[in-house]
Amino acid sequence: MTSSARTSALLAASCVGALAFAAGVPAASASASPNAAPTADDRPSVRVIGGTDANLSTTPWFLQFAPKNGGGGASLCGATKIKKRWAVTAAHCVSTPSGIAKVGAGKSFVLANPSTRNEGTRYYLDYIVVNPKYNPNSAANLNDIALLRMSKKLPGGTLKPNADKSQTVAGTPSAVYGFGERIADKPSSVATVLQEGQVQDLIGPNDPACGSYGKNYHPSTQLCAGLPAGGIDACQGDSGGPLVATVGGKLRLTGIVSSGYGCALADYPGIYTRVSTYAKWMSKYTTGKFNITSNCKGSSCKVKRGNQRKIKLKNLTPNKGSYKVWANKKKLVSIHNAKGVVWGNEAAKAKVKVTTKKKKCVKVKVKASGTPKKVFKISTNSNNRC
Repeated sequence: MTSSARTSALLAASCVGALAFAAGVPAASASASPNAAPTADDRPSVRVIGGTDANLSTTPWFLQFAPKNGGGGASLCGATKIKKRWAVTAAHCVSTPSGIAKVGAGKSFVLANPSTRNEGTRYYLDYIVVNPKYNPNSAANLNDIALLRMSKKLPGGTLKPNADKSQTVAGTPSAVYGFGERIADKPSSVATVLQEGQVQDLIGPNDPACGSYGKNYHPSTQLCAGLPAGGIDACQGDSGGPLVATVGGKLRLTGIVSSGYGCALADYPGIYTRVSTYAKWMSKYTTGKFNITSNCKGSSCKVKRGNQRKIKLKNLTPNKGSYKVWANKKKLVSIHNAKGVVWGNEAAKAKVKVTTKKKKCVKVKVKASGTPKKVFKISTNSNNRC
């Protein structure tokens, strides 16, 4: 592989970028310097190399994800269904220096375990949560994880995220999935059917020595997987897709395709987001008795004086529950219907109205029975989001 084979860590930047299984490229064929430290524009690409056609009956949780970030077409990424309306993917698929992927009808969507790439029913997103510690401008690509919520339930089964931080250990057999390029640097080689690559956890949860990455690898938030001799790996376009393994006798989502240097090189394995590090963060948003939503696009919105935003609280249980809505800067907004009781399977709405002329960032907090607290940000009288 030549130095031109190296790609940006934003592996889903083009609609042809994808995770793919291709002919293995031995490390000796790479002319790029193996000791060069990856930078923001010179980091491992992500596609599955050396894989085989996946058995779709065993992957009901796999999603082809098509984030739409700008005015062009949608990109190609992967995602994993963890709840009927929730999926997890790589943050770099949805959050780029040019902005957050768009939600709503006709915007970003997923396909549920499609038999053929780009074919099937489109399920559109209505909400995206990017890990707050992710920085799209950072070369480190840390905290590369985001949650996607669909506007309606997805068909098929789900895959539970691994919450055991002691797993997986070195040598654990794992599998990575995606539709990416099957031949390095050939966009025309993207897979028509889902590909599966059999790899393994190379160093376990505590060892900081992942191949030749040196200090560019962070074991607390990243997972190192591949084969000791190279030959099978994830690559461009597989970003956001699942790395799965058996933990405690059950199949679990252990990693999210994130980054890497080259493709299938012996000294540069794939780097995945370590799912167990973020298990509690994911649960905070995906579990609870109430479904709490806002008509803000994303977790932040711009509101001028005299205008308002609505917060809807849907009770998902047959029993009554209560809620409360409040703001950290009470003098800047007024809240109508700030607290109350919602009977089973019914809904209530709170309205947050901007009353100030100042340009401020207001945090609106919502707590409901049996549901983690949610925070919405309102940027008052400003064109910039919080």
